[in-house]
Amino acid sequence: MTFSRILKGHHVKKDVKKDKTAVDKVFFLRILRILNIMVPRVFCMETAYLILIASMLVARTYCDVWMIQNGTMIESAIIGRSTKDFKIFLFSFIKFMPLIALVNNFLKLGLNELKLRFRERLTKRLYDQYLQGFTYYKMGNLDNRIANADQLLTQDVEKFCNSVVDLYSNLSKVALAGVLHIYRVGNIGLPLCGSAGLSAGVVT
Repeated sequence: MTFSRILKGHHVKKDVKKDKTAVDKVFFLRILRILNIMVPRVFCMETAYLILIASMLVARTYCDVWMIQNGTMIESAIIGRSTKDFKIFLFSFIKFMPLIALVNNFLKLGLNELKLRFRERLTKRLYDQYLQGFTYYKMGNLDNRIANADQLLTQDVEKFCNSVVDLYSNLSKVALAGVLHIYRVGNIGLPLCGSAGLSAGVVT
């Protein structure tokens, strides 16, 4: 009896290994199908929010560049003991703070709205298939391969949509930081330490 249980457990482990998800062509095709559900066409609100996020990332990058330059000028004024320059750059910092806050809030709005819209579209599609015909009955009573289907359709969908939007945002930040780093070092001749600080500020 014990030996048969061990063999049974061994076969279960083998099946688990066979069903292990691999990052291959099939995986990317499935991801592409899901993305087509979340962004069904080119001209839709999801595309508009994707463009808004990209635009706000560019705007925030320029704000980061300005903040670094203005902070450098404030430090130079302090070192040079120039009260006039210190006041000018300090007031410039105070004056541009509302604009920087506005850019950050628009970016946050775009990210949250995109997460919500992705979740809404994907959840609706999954529930339409889940409640079609006898699918709900079969999954609940005849098929035990998918446990906690309701949780998968709520919490896991939310986590997936949040991860997709965060991945898009982070990849955009890294790509933008790389382009800026190359441009500043190659064309303008920004010192390496300043360019590295700029890239770190964009990625953060």
